[in-house]
This record gives sequence, structure tokens and C-alpha cells, in this order.
Amino acid sequence: MIKEILKSYKSGRLNEEQAEKEILKLLYEEGESFLLDLERENRIGFPEVVLGEGKTLEHLIDIIEKILEKRDIVFVSNVTPEQETIIREKFSDFEIKKAGRLIAIKKGNPNYKISGAVGIITAGTSDMPYAEECALLLEELGVNVLKSYDAGVAGIHRPFLALKQMKKRVDLLIIFAGMEGVLPTLIASLTDLPIIAVPTPVGYGFGSQGVGALTTMLQTCVPGILVVNIGNSIGAAAGAVRILKAIRREKLGETREDKRGY
Repeated sequence: MIKEILKSYKSGRLNEEQAEKEILKLLYEEGESFLLDLERENRIGFPEVVLGEGKTLEHLIDIIEKILEKRDIVFVSNVTPEQETIIREKFSDFEIKKAGRLIAIKKGNPNYKISGAVGIITAGTSDMPYAEECALLLEELGVNVLKSYDAGVAGIHRPFLALKQMKKRVDLLIIFAGMEGVLPTLIASLTDLPIIAVPTPVGYGFGSQGVGALTTMLQTCVPGILVVNIGNSIGAAAGAVRILKAIRREKLGETREDKRGY
């Protein structure tokens, strides 16, 4: 579409001001209090996720409606109970899925298909809400997700069981852990699979709210673990998508210019 606008400009059918206006209209959806980046999905290979927290109900509904005019699915993160109630009422004709504080609103079949499989492991049951957010995102983007929950080091046999279940079936692992956060280090010492570590705000006393887990993961003595911010399930999913796309390009012998978006 941008190429057509540029051709029109080059041929003289559009002047510079008109061409600029058409390109901005294509890339962004502007509201009174927001500017939606509708081209982000094609540009970086991962859809925009709307942050619910801090937005008024009016602004949030307006943003969701604007995205659904152009896309078949909207992801909204950090949704409050009040926001969830209004979203379910306003979009009752749409398919709505929820995991943790993440909501997916679908008006049709987005038909995403990212080849590959991701293993999601949690140290404890309390880490599950964050893991489920990540799983929902990946599954809606067409990724095959395998899960193993409550596999923490408090029972040293459990991480080995989780890894044995997954290591020949997945392309990478996303590991969620609170408390002291040592699970990603332990598993990374046993496999060459790429690992994304997610500290969760689970624990008590010194290092609570995920600070202890984050510190451990950042200071791991096993090289090559990728660590995201505390509770950042969305960042973990986005990182996994980038890795899977790189794996696919390598298998197909493509360059980044050969294949864009989904």
C-alpha cells in the first residue's frame, strides 16, 4: 500500500503533503487521546498489546473499537475487574478469552500461524497466572505451547521431569519463577535450548515482589539465559516469537527481507 502511495507521488497524482497524509493514515489511527500503531504488527512481527491499567473506560473501549476496525483480534493487558466487566458487556458478541490479567477479544479468525513449539514451565502454582498470559498470547498467534507447572526446585526431581517431558518437543523454553528464582539457572545447565526467564512477584520477606528472583536470574552463572522484567509475560511471548521466526527463516534459507509479518 505504501508503494502505491509513493508511485502516485512519483507520477504527480499526489503532492508531498497529500502523500504524507495518506501514509500517516495507513500507519496510524489517531484518536483524541491516543495514536495507534497499526503497522507495528507487520513491522516487528508482534501485535500491539493495549495496556488497560491507567486508562479510563471510555478511552479503553474507544481504542479497542478502533483496532477491531482493522484487525480480527485485540489483546488488552493488566485489565482491572471493572474494565473486564465493561469489556464483556460492550463486546458480548465477540469471542473473549482471559488468562491472568490479559484479555483477547476476537471478531473472527485471525489465522495466525507461527511454526514452532514453546515449552512453558513454572516453579510454583502461584506463577501460573503469568504463565497463562504468555500461553494465551502465543496460542492465539498460532504457536504450539506445551506446559509444565509446579516444577520448582523445592522438589529437586520436578525440574528434571519437566525438562524430560519437553526437551525433544519444543524449540525454546519460557520459565516463570518467583521466590529465589533459581529454576531457569538449573534447567539452563541441563539443555542447549534457548531460555527466556521471567521473574514473578511471588514470595515474601526480603526480595519479595520479584526482586529476589530478578536478581538471581540476572546474576546466573549459566551463560545465555535471556531475562525479562518482573511479571513481563508479554515481553517473554514477544521474545519467543522473534526466536521462532529466526528459526523458521534459517530452516527455509530466507533473509529478513524475504518474509515480513505473519
